[in-house]
Amino acid sequence: MSETIRSVSLYVDRFNPPYAGLISNLLAMSAELGIDVFASEPSLEHLATFDLTEGDGQVAVVLGGDGSILRGMDHFLGKGIPLLGINAGHLGFLASTEKEGMHHALTLLASGDYSVDSLPLLLGEYSSGKRLRAVNDFSFNRSMMGGILHFEIFVENTGVAAVAGDGLVVSTPMGSTAYALSCGGPILAPGLPAMLVVPICAHSLSLRPLVVPDDLSVSVRIGELRGTGPVLSADGRPSGTLRENETFRISRDEGACSVVRFADQPGYYHKLGQKLGWGSRG
Repeated sequence: MSETIRSVSLYVDRFNPPYAGLISNLLAMSAELGIDVFASEPSLEHLATFDLTEGDGQVAVVLGGDGSILRGMDHFLGKGIPLLGINAGHLGFLASTEKEGMHHALTLLASGDYSVDSLPLLLGEYSSGKRLRAVNDFSFNRSMMGGILHFEIFVENTGVAAVAGDGLVVSTPMGSTAYALSCGGPILAPGLPAMLVVPICAHSLSLRPLVVPDDLSVSVRIGELRGTGPVLSADGRPSGTLRENETFRISRDEGACSVVRFADQPGYYHKLGQKLGWGSRG
């Protein structure tokens, strides 16, 4: 048993907020169970009509889809509180429960009947020393004003490939079911100590996704540019444009993202088949 939860911090995405009725239902259920609900700082404006006080509870609750959950993870990283994702979107791969199970999930929180899992983080470092973190992935994408990208991939200090194409995705195992999967990468079980490197529309047909142990680093050095350099994104959030000859280094971060899990919820492989529609005949 974990500690019983008596307060939560609610995060809803201002870009794609859930409908008001779902928020009202969550507040009513929480009140019934004796759980105080605070508003997270990024959600204050959208939650203003619900008369919530800003604050951090024992658990962060994100109501939304995978994009909202990722942005919520980014906000709560470093606060030392676990995150509960309630899927109010489409796929909901990062969610701990679906919106239909919201009351049950809150009941388990109130009784302490849950566990806390740790998701690995990626640490990205610019040549300047600026640092970024990502739960799912870092991606390098050609800009609207840029031509084909030329870059080199290094594992530690060893050159592995010179690539021409539209970009690159470097992901955690959890992120392997996101952007990396749509680019043709394999699915990695969340507990594997690995990073996944997936080229985006590479000109060389021999270039394939690469799985690297997460105790090694992956560096990307930008080659000759025709126009604007590639846009670097962390979990889908644009974080800047890289210059010619600039290197971005990616490694396993020492920290982790804490998420709430429930023993009676479907496991990873059940969710995998369910979310990707593998249960029905093709």
